[in-house]
Amino acid sequence: MNLAPIIKVVRAYDPTEWEVFISEWQKGLQGYVAVKRLGGAGDHGRDVIGLCGPEACQGVWDNFQCKHYETALSTPTACEDAGKIIFHAFKKVFTPPRKCTFVAPRGPTTELRDKLLNPDKFREEVLENWHVRVAGRVVAGEMHRLEGGLATYAQNFDYTSFGYATLDEILDDHRKTAYWASRFGGHLPPPPRGQAPSEIAAEETVYVAKLLDVYAEAEGHAVFTVADLSAHPDWSQDLQGQRVRFYDAEAFTAHYRDQTEPGTIEDFADQIFDAIEPSLRVSGSGHMRLTAALTTAAQARPASVLAPRARVRVKQGVCHQLANDDRVTWKA
Repeated sequence: MNLAPIIKVVRAYDPTEWEVFISEWQKGLQGYVAVKRLGGAGDHGRDVIGLCGPEACQGVWDNFQCKHYETALSTPTACEDAGKIIFHAFKKVFTPPRKCTFVAPRGPTTELRDKLLNPDKFREEVLENWHVRVAGRVVAGEMHRLEGGLATYAQNFDYTSFGYATLDEILDDHRKTAYWASRFGGHLPPPPRGQAPSEIAAEETVYVAKLLDVYAEAEGHAVFTVADLSAHPDWSQDLQGQRVRFYDAEAFTAHYRDQTEPGTIEDFADQIFDAIEPSLRVSGSGHMRLTAALTTAAQARPASVLAPRARVRVKQGVCHQLANDDRVTWKA
């Protein structure tokens, strides 16, 4: 996927939208009990936080420091923000975060990146420049010099907790979330193709039975079973083709369920149902209705972010999913 247009869009966000985007990134990955956006006055250096338990910021939590600038995040700015976290942890406003990740659309400068990748160097940078970058900025109108208990605490702070995430990394993760499609207009990664097992699985029995009813009607049999297919190679080949469609739809559904907002998959199926429903009222044989439904489904253009990724076989496979859920039946 060409991410260049998306990167351009993200870099044009204002600081508030950047925080919302970062919160989506973490909410979508579902790695926290809760993700909260705190950015603003009085946030004590916390923009977006991920909480790991009910103890919230008194327990295990992660901090995402959102910095949306026209240029790369600089060392002085990162040191100021790190100092705020250290100071407020010292004051017991919260326990020290497990991780404090700087997130900026243009990433850190080369200098800052190298210091974050070498925690001892970042510690040295923060401490040596505390009086310039931190002391007068942790609390408005106050000066908090690096001395006494604060100096000891800052010296012993775990600087390995500070790090950064690149925009490429963030986008790679965001693509896996339910927020991607709605935010970026359906730029979804392609789905895998389904793999139909050689033997009919238990989860196929309903739609396969309805297909067997179609074959029985066509052949004039009261009952038509899978075993009967050996004497009818055309129906055997037809059943295999329908199973391929079904498994393509199953793979499609499984692939996008966690990458789209709740209800997206169900709405897609509903729209296919709406398209084929008139075919179910066509007079004639079950095979005629099945053929009409598959033809209509192939031509359907659902109003969905999934539509650009839905191949013909997928849309036809949804018909069998609907049959499997007892929403449609081919033989009257």
